[in-house]
Amino acid sequence: MSVFFRPKGSNNVFHFFEDNEAKNEIKTISYQLDSDGKILGKWEKNGTIKQLMGAINSVGEGRSQIISESEWNDIALIK
Repeated sequence: MSVFFRPKGSNNVFHFFEDNEAKNEIKTISYQLDSDGKILGKWEKNGTIKQLMGAINSVGEGRSQIISESEWNDIALIK
């Protein structure tokens, strides 16, 4: 499982994915981007179901959007 969320009007992207080393655990990478898509900062941490559900609820409330991995690759200037 891997899913990307981007709050509307924000240059942040949150990537939730299954931890390959600890099954049934979630990891989160938070990316801070500049206006051109360059990654300014990246923080990886253990995620929680509560955080993932909060991100899903924010999509339902119209505060963020789910983006695909290909959209993420188009947004971020990954070198």
